[in-house]
Amino acid sequence: MHDIKCHKLQHFNMHIEETLENLGLSKAESAIYLSALELGRSLPKHLADKSGVKRPTLYKLLPNLFSKGLLSETMIGKRRFLVAEDPESYVEKKAAELELIQKRLPELRMLLATASVKPKIVFYEGVEGVKKIYLDNLHQRKPTLNFVGLENIHPAIDEYASNYYIPRRIKYGIAIDILLSGVARSAEMNLKTDPAFLRRVKTLDSKKFPLPLDCYIYGDNASFALWRKDSEPIGLIIRSKEIAATMRSLFYFIWESTGEEK
Repeated sequence: MHDIKCHKLQHFNMHIEETLENLGLSKAESAIYLSALELGRSLPKHLADKSGVKRPTLYKLLPNLFSKGLLSETMIGKRRFLVAEDPESYVEKKAAELELIQKRLPELRMLLATASVKPKIVFYEGVEGVKKIYLDNLHQRKPTLNFVGLENIHPAIDEYASNYYIPRRIKYGIAIDILLSGVARSAEMNLKTDPAFLRRVKTLDSKKFPLPLDCYIYGDNASFALWRKDSEPIGLIIRSKEIAATMRSLFYFIWESTGEEK
């Protein structure tokens, strides 16, 4: 029975230490404070032994714990004792800091937008890498424009799109407009305008407008997956408001210049 109680106490202490670390304490600071709570009032030597923190490290960390209001010291005679304080004041201070940060979030996002003028490019290789492009589109959950050539599409990506991407795109309510090059494959895949699939489709003459790739434009992103018969597919995502806007304008220029929906 004693062993069971010890085990439960150790398990409890582990969770408390993890909570303290999430509140901004280091692992050593958490161990010191938790040990101080258990001891009540202790000499530095005893607190070091209890916490498993070496005395030089303990003395180095004490000012931090004092400033956070988690520990205080008292003199009894000529001896210096350390006492754990109620953690409520420290938690309240952290809550106030978090509230202040939340109030400043709009300003921080403005700074982020200013710093993000330079496009960010993420590169992928292979089938599994290219799948991440489609996942990114699903995560963004933005209306999507798509230039696509189907003749050379990788069979694994074709299967992935049919069984995973398209059902989830519909589930998430992501509408898509498609400019399609490759009429033969589109008939085979039954790729046409369909409100149930949140999809509008127009076709391009593949001789005039060959598309050896799959291009998605969504939000502030433009992604490309390139299919090549002699090697693995490659893909990239460009995160740039300006590039996405340019690609979107190009898409709609072609869309408006093309015939009826398929």
